Amino acid sequence: MNAPLAAEKENDTSDLESVHAQLEEIVAGSGRVQVARENLGRAQALARDYLSDPKVRFLLLRLKESAGLNEGMSEQWEALLNDCPDDLLIVRHCATRLVKDRHVDQALSLVDRHVPDTTDNPALLFARAKLLSDIRAHEQSDALFRRLLAHGDDRNVRVEFAKRLRKRGLLAEAYETIQSVAGQLAPGSKAAELASALADDYAFYQGLEPEGIAGKDVKIISMKHAILHFRDREVPEQSPDKPVSVALVTGSLGPGGAERQLTRLAGELRRIAESEDQEPGAMLVKPDKVEVMVKQHTEPAGSVKKQGLDFFLPVLAKARIPVTEINLLPPVSVAHQPVGDSGLARLLEQQPPPVHYGVTRLTPMLRANTFDVVSLWQDGTCLFGALAALLAGVPTIHLVFRGLPPNIRKDRYRAEYPELYQALAQVPGVYFVSNSRTAAEAYAQWLGIPVVRFHVLYNGVPDLTTATSAADEKKWQEFEARTPGATETIGGVFRLEPDKRPQLYVKLAAQYLKQRPQARFFIVGDGRLHDNVTALAQELCVTDRLLLVGLSNHVGYWYSRMDASVLLSRYEGLPNVLIEAQLLGVPVVSTPAGGAGECFVENETGHLLSDVDHPDLNEACEKIADMIDLARENADLKEQSRRRARELFSLDAMLGKFLALCVPVMPMSENDERIDIGAERLMEA
Repeated sequence: MNAPLAAEKENDTSDLESVHAQLEEIVAGSGRVQVARENLGRAQALARDYLSDPKVRFLLLRLKESAGLNEGMSEQWEALLNDCPDDLLIVRHCATRLVKDRHVDQALSLVDRHVPDTTDNPALLFARAKLLSDIRAHEQSDALFRRLLAHGDDRNVRVEFAKRLRKRGLLAEAYETIQSVAGQLAPGSKAAELASALADDYAFYQGLEPEGIAGKDVKIISMKHAILHFRDREVPEQSPDKPVSVALVTGSLGPGGAERQLTRLAGELRRIAESEDQEPGAMLVKPDKVEVMVKQHTEPAGSVKKQGLDFFLPVLAKARIPVTEINLLPPVSVAHQPVGDSGLARLLEQQPPPVHYGVTRLTPMLRANTFDVVSLWQDGTCLFGALAALLAGVPTIHLVFRGLPPNIRKDRYRAEYPELYQALAQVPGVYFVSNSRTAAEAYAQWLGIPVVRFHVLYNGVPDLTTATSAADEKKWQEFEARTPGATETIGGVFRLEPDKRPQLYVKLAAQYLKQRPQARFFIVGDGRLHDNVTALAQELCVTDRLLLVGLSNHVGYWYSRMDASVLLSRYEGLPNVLIEAQLLGVPVVSTPAGGAGECFVENETGHLLSDVDHPDLNEACEKIADMIDLARENADLKEQSRRRARELFSLDAMLGKFLALCVPVMPMSENDERIDIGAERLMEA
C-alpha cells in the first residue's frame, strides 16, 4: 500500500527539482529587461503547480524584478521573508527592493533585525557587511569590513571587500586592500585573477591621472578620458546647401515642458523638411531626415500605467516622425563594436552604468543610421548619449539644458556631470545650448566654462487656439455655476508635482480670498500630489472656489478663462506656461525660478516675486491684484503682451537658431544675434 505513495512522492520531488532547474536556467538567461518580460509567461506556467514552494517563489520574484515589474514587489518579498525568516539571501533581496523603492531606513532596520551588529559571530558579521554593501550603506559596510580585518585579517574577507570596492569604482582602495595577500592566493583562482586585474588596472589609470586616483571613481575617470580621446577630432565643414539629418534624443515623452518643446521642434523640422517651397533667407539650412529617440515611452508589461511616458507619442505619430525606444535596442558589447584604439576600448569597458547603457545601445544605432546632428535634451540624456554620439562619429552634438544645473537641483545631481561637461567642452563639434540666459550663466559658473560657449535657444511657442472640448466646456460651466458673482479668475497650468508646489498655490488661494472673496481659482494639470492638494483645499475651506481641471489638450481655452496666470515653482527652465499665457494676453505672476523673469516685462506684462525659496504670499496676493487691475485699466496691455511673446518666442525664431546650430560654421543671422544678446550681457557682467 505504501509503495505507490512513496513512488508518487518521489515523482513529485523529481518534478519539483526539474522545475527548479528550468526556472534557474530562465532566470540566468534573463539579464535584459525585454528578455525577462518574454520569459515571464513561460516561467509562470512552469511554476503554476508549485507556487507554495519557497524556491519557486524566490525565482519568480527575481524574474519579475529583471522584467522591471516594480508594482507590489516589496510586499511580495516581505511575504516570502515571513515564511523563510532565516534565509539571508531572501533578506538581501527584500532589503535591496526596499532601497529601490527609496525606503532606505526600512532596509537598514531589516538588516539590523536579521543580522544585528551586536553579534560576536564573525561569519554573521561578514554577512552583515555584505548586506550593508548591497543596500548601499557603504560607510557602515566599509567600517565593518575594516573592523573584521583589524581583528582577524581573514583572506576571504579581504578579497570580498576588494571585490566590492572595485565594483564601486574605488580602484585604488581595492588594490591596496588585496595587495597584502596577493602573493598568498592560489594561482588560477578567481581571487588571484582579481588581484592581478586590480594591479594591472591600477598601473593603467595611474598613468592617466598622475596626481593619483585615490578616492576617485575609476568609471568616471574612464568616461572623462574616453571623451578626451576625441578632443583632436576633425569635424568636416558642412555646406549650407546640403540638408541636415537630425536626431532629437530625450528620456521620455511624458507631459513635461521639455518633452513638449522637443515634440514641437520635431514637428516643425519635419514640416520644413517636407516643404517643397522655402522662402529665401527664411531658414539658414533645410532639415532632411528628422527622428526622435527616447529612452523609454512604454510601460513595463504587467505594470500599472501611471507615468504617462507616452503622452506626446501620438503627436509624433500623427506628424509621421519615426520614434525609436532605446530601451528596446539590443545591447552590443564594446568587444563587438569597431572601436579601433585599444586604449579607448579598455576605457569603454569601465564606464558609469548610464554611459555604458548609451555606448552599448545608442552607438550601434547611430552607426547604422547616420545623422549630421544629434541633439541631446536634458542632463540625463547628455550623460548616456554624448559619448555614444562621439563613438558613432556624429559631427555636431547639442547638449540641451532645460533648467538650472544639477548642482542646484540636488535630487538630480550625479558625480559624473562635472567631469562629463568639462571634458565635452574640449571636444570640437559639441555645443552647449540652454533655453534661458539664467540657466546658461548658472551652468557656466558651476562648470568653470566661459559663458560665451553657451547658446541661448529660447522656446518656440505657437499661437494657441481657444477651442475646447465638450468635457472641458462642461467643467467650466459647472465651475461657473458654483461660483456665481465671481469677479476675477486666477489660473495656473502646471503638474501637481513637488517642484511646482501646488500646495502653495492652494494656500495662496486661501490668502487671496480673504482679501478679494469674489475671486476663483483653477489648476490645469495632474500629478502625484493630487490627493494632497484636494485634502489641503478641504482643510482651508477653498474647495468651492477651486477647480482641479486635470490634464487637458485645450490649455488655450483655459488661459482664455483667466484674468491672471500664476506659477509658484521652485525650479524652472524657461517656463512655457508663462509664454503661452502672454500669447493670449493674460498677465502673469511668477517666482524667480530659472528663466521665468526672461518671459515677460516686469510691471508691464507680469510681476516677479522676490524670493524663490520662500515666496511671500502677501506679496503674491498684492501683485496678482495689481496685474488684474492694471489689465482692466489698460486696454493695450493684452496686445503688448501678445506682441512681445510672438517676437521673442516664435517658432520661426526657435527654428532659425536651432538650424544655425546644426551648421555651426555658418555666420549668425540677425535673428541669432538678437537671441544671443543674453550671452553677451553675461560676458560683460
